[in-house]
Amino acid sequence: MHAGFVRYAARIVLDAEQLRAIEHPLEAGLAIVGPAGSGKTAALLQRAVRALRENADVLLSGPGRRAVARLRAGILALAPERAPICATLGEVALEVLQTLRPGVEAELISDVRAAQVFESVGARLFSLDWTEFVSAEIDPEITGLRAPEHFSSAAFRLIRRLRAAQISPDRFRDLCLKGATKFYGKPPNFASADLLLETGPKYRDSLRVTPQDLARQHERELDLVKILVRLYATYVETLVARGCLTGADAIYEATALLKERGPAAFARYRYALIDDAQDLDAGELAFLEALFGAGLPGVTLAGDEREASRVYAGARGDTALKNASTVAALTGSYRCDASILQLAERILEPAKKAPALPHDAAVEAYRGATTDDEARFVATTAARLVRDGVAPERIAVITRRLAGAIDVIDGLLARDIPVDLAGQASLFAFPAVQDALAALWALVDPYRHDWLLRNLESPWLALADATIAQLCGEPSQPQALLFEIPGDVPEESRGRWDRRRDLRLGRNVTRGDADAELSAEARERLGAFRAALARWECLERDLDPPALARLILAETVAPALRDDARGRFERGLIARLLDGIDTFYARDPSASLEDYLRYAENVADADADLLALDVRDSDALHVIDIEAAKGREFDHVFIIDARAGAFPRYYVPDAFLFTPSHGMIPKENVGNDARTARTAKFTYLHFALKLRERYNQQERKAFYCAASRARRRLYVSTSGRATRGAAAPEFLEETRKALPDP
Repeated sequence: MHAGFVRYAARIVLDAEQLRAIEHPLEAGLAIVGPAGSGKTAALLQRAVRALRENADVLLSGPGRRAVARLRAGILALAPERAPICATLGEVALEVLQTLRPGVEAELISDVRAAQVFESVGARLFSLDWTEFVSAEIDPEITGLRAPEHFSSAAFRLIRRLRAAQISPDRFRDLCLKGATKFYGKPPNFASADLLLETGPKYRDSLRVTPQDLARQHERELDLVKILVRLYATYVETLVARGCLTGADAIYEATALLKERGPAAFARYRYALIDDAQDLDAGELAFLEALFGAGLPGVTLAGDEREASRVYAGARGDTALKNASTVAALTGSYRCDASILQLAERILEPAKKAPALPHDAAVEAYRGATTDDEARFVATTAARLVRDGVAPERIAVITRRLAGAIDVIDGLLARDIPVDLAGQASLFAFPAVQDALAALWALVDPYRHDWLLRNLESPWLALADATIAQLCGEPSQPQALLFEIPGDVPEESRGRWDRRRDLRLGRNVTRGDADAELSAEARERLGAFRAALARWECLERDLDPPALARLILAETVAPALRDDARGRFERGLIARLLDGIDTFYARDPSASLEDYLRYAENVADADADLLALDVRDSDALHVIDIEAAKGREFDHVFIIDARAGAFPRYYVPDAFLFTPSHGMIPKENVGNDARTARTAKFTYLHFALKLRERYNQQERKAFYCAASRARRRLYVSTSGRATRGAAAPEFLEETRKALPDP
């Protein structure tokens, strides 16, 4: 998975700056900083090797599973005889809880499972069933509640950030009340010239507020705070108190426990080395301090503030890098062509005057008329590189959202270039996985028409549209029903509603009611399908669900996969699905296959930010997002969809924001007497806090990170017309302006 990183770590020649960082006393806190490709990770790993020579217990970690897996591969290449403990900080926090609370059972759960539990917690709220609503203590006209699903997602994102920031429900309520008093007790000048100029005409009316308007908005804000505090407290009671912890929850609880008992209570690790430290959140930093003490003695952080692309998700590691007791600054560059790094730095700091790139710059810009044009450019260029001898794994396509790379993936697969994915995306969004789920649903419930229709259209049955239409209709000679279906149908819908229609397709497929009207080939395929269903039903008694799922997919989806790049890609997706089934049943061995399929349906509807895919095929071209690209390098990198709204993304704030100094910041102005769409508080603080500008700067850091993955050549592309760059910058146009005239 991380073969390229291992090659990089093995070949780099350490310079004097790196050697000084490696030789710095291990007992002292240290931050290793420097631009992309300066050898921070190589120095960190060599420092870990040095710590291992002391026979000390060493922790090697980073923000997330991918960073840990990459570090594990790197350290095993350097010190295969004795490796340090490689674990996420959430896993270490769970270890702390299990050690210091031996009688309490605790387990780590995914954010997806936590979100599902949270959704059930909020179900009573969304049905307006809380006693506070009934007694009119809380006004049901609350920011975001007009769209309950969005409100639930926004509330869960807020709670995750609060946990990561070590803010308890009580502390959250106090900060919200203090922020509300501060703002509404002494309102700012809404008539400021700068404020009016920076606010778009659409929202200027939100600044023309009367004292009565502010009082009403204040009251609505306090109601919102009551709801969110209640949800937060219920989340803690439902999950955390029962030992079901996300990584952030485990860190929160372990930090509180260590603060109570002191670092000596858990003294397993003598040294810790943390890579990509700029992406650590406040909770992770607080946990490290609780574990090692103030000033982080024995902790080495490595990172680059210029790659801090998760600030809006709560990352605060850039502050820790700046405030470390000792900072080792690396200035060399061992990865990128000089012109690529020059472009990356120019995008990062557009206000800084810089000369045009040289005529032989290793950068190419392309704008197509349509997304098909862009996909064709990327696929054609990548195919040429492969023909010229570049290994597919030395090429990467980097995007801000994997969902926006589907056309590019199809173009690459059409040219028989092996492809694999990594980043935030739902496995269940891919057609091959949906075909696999449909095959499993055929056994569990052949009357689920949505999945049954997919089976009939899938490659393993491949019935014609005319045949499917016949199966959906009433057969000319239907079998007589043993029992008449009740006719308890509302009078107003009796004329167009027929309960038999809900079962007709399933009966025609499984029972053969319409076989006489089908072609011989269609009857043969349906006969094989029925025989397979009968065989699977018999095997269901003897096989556990994972084994049964493998058998069903081996008989249905697998034979239809081609022996080319597309088939290889889809086999990788099915392998991920089977791994997920194994994980599900390892957690709940008594669950049925139907339990997993219903779980999969819920996960498919989850927030994409909670889902993630990791690379399985290390020999394929990698299509990855920014976070999956960190710590990696490629010879050729394509940054796609580099236009305003895609990369960089537009700043679209949630229904409500929160800052410790201002409390809640509701965006939507609700209520029958609301005269404007936005609240005055949101409009004012959007300007005062420079939210969009700070968000766009984060997106620039994301581009810097993506561009600096390229060693030899960088391609930047998009499609469609360029915007004026007012709401978000146009990275492709900035790239073209940086290039010399042809």
